[in-house]
Amino acid sequence: MPRNLEVLAVYRIEDELFSQHISLRQTCAYLQGEENNIKDFFALSGFFSVTFTGCGLMFALCRSAELSLKLRGGLTTMSYASGDLMLNMDYYRDMLNGTLLIVPSRSGQTTEVLSAVQKARAEAGAQAICICPQAGSRLADISDFAFEMPWILDETVCTTRTASNVYLTNLYIIGLLSGDLVLLDELRQAATNQEEFINLYRAELEGIGQSGTWNKIIVVADGELAGLAQAGAIVTGRMCKIPTFYSNIMDIRHSMVSLIDENTLVIVVVSPLDNTYQKELLHEIRCRGAQIVTMSSNKENVFGAELNVPLPKYANYAVRGIPLLFSMQAIAFNKAIADGIDPDKADGSPLWVKL
Repeated sequence: MPRNLEVLAVYRIEDELFSQHISLRQTCAYLQGEENNIKDFFALSGFFSVTFTGCGLMFALCRSAELSLKLRGGLTTMSYASGDLMLNMDYYRDMLNGTLLIVPSRSGQTTEVLSAVQKARAEAGAQAICICPQAGSRLADISDFAFEMPWILDETVCTTRTASNVYLTNLYIIGLLSGDLVLLDELRQAATNQEEFINLYRAELEGIGQSGTWNKIIVVADGELAGLAQAGAIVTGRMCKIPTFYSNIMDIRHSMVSLIDENTLVIVVVSPLDNTYQKELLHEIRCRGAQIVTMSSNKENVFGAELNVPLPKYANYAVRGIPLLFSMQAIAFNKAIADGIDPDKADGSPLWVKL
């Protein structure tokens, strides 16, 4: 039976998830107030490229950010897992020469992140901007510019509002780097509109989370939303403790089709640039018995999914990722509830990794 949406949150993560619009608005106001400072920093830095780096879910968000900046041109842009840089700096040193590191971290204390930043600064002359909910972190101490935003911190480890706000902050920095004023405006719109989106689709997403016998999730997406979809897959697996996977849309035939059966929920972030090939693909997925949720530009359920969630049509495709990430989080939260899992305690992983 669907939960009463008017009652107070029972779980900490429930409040963090369903009130994330408040933190998104606060983040936009904060970033807008920091615009002149960050522009001055860019002007004085003299960097030659931009490198996004993080661990786990944060690295998945970095992958989306890398493509978002590349698509706007003008700068060589890369992304690497922080652990990769920590272990293999000798391979990357020349590529990182004079780069600007953009480093999201939930804790600001993770060993791989700290080591990657320290090595890149010492060995390649890199500079660093960190994005961290924890005030006074070690990462902020070793960075040249720090966005410290304690209002986005998740008390739970599953990373709901933290992920959404870091994704927005990455895009905001990209908007400033590229001079994309439309992107900046649409990010502020998305933060303002998020509460309406949550209220509009909360019950339907709850219904999917609490329906059926599916026990694994595959998220498929392309383009700027690919890394974000991977981050969503990480969040959902941690929250409801089931196997979760990620694939590009058409590539699912070549990678994970053998996993799809009647116990699978497939979340498809439909590209707005094609219907024909994607309809054929979704028909094949349906024939394998899977339940399907489409996140698309269409108000109508043209793909015959169990649920179609229309994403707001922003000119910048990446901005649609803000309501998309919430949708995946909401499905996972309700799956945890349906399976008798306390979502506040589902994850079991440490707040950060210290080696």
